[in-house]
Amino acid sequence: MDYIQKIFKRAKVKNVVDHLLYGYEPDMDIPDYESRMDEAFAQYGKIADKYSGNKSSELVDAATALTEVISAVYMEIGFQTGLLFMQEIYYNSERKHEFAGRGEDKI
Repeated sequence: MDYIQKIFKRAKVKNVVDHLLYGYEPDMDIPDYESRMDEAFAQYGKIADKYSGNKSSELVDAATALTEVISAVYMEIGFQTGLLFMQEIYYNSERKHEFAGRGEDKI
């Protein structure tokens, strides 16, 4: 999964700032997490019922397992990206202190 490595390569504070400064306007009408999850579960339930009225069907079990794996992977990616941000901020902060008093043009 090459795209995961691409995420880590782009995980720079500058990229986030550039997006915030120059990217699309944020969506101001975002429902809370619980509402969004409830809506997704309701939509999934309607579709799953079309294929099987049995709530413990193989289809539902497979979808649940898939969702758990994907959620865990993206949580790990998000956590690692956060750590990369922290490292970059720490590094930039240390460089700033290292060059303090020498003039900004030396950085």
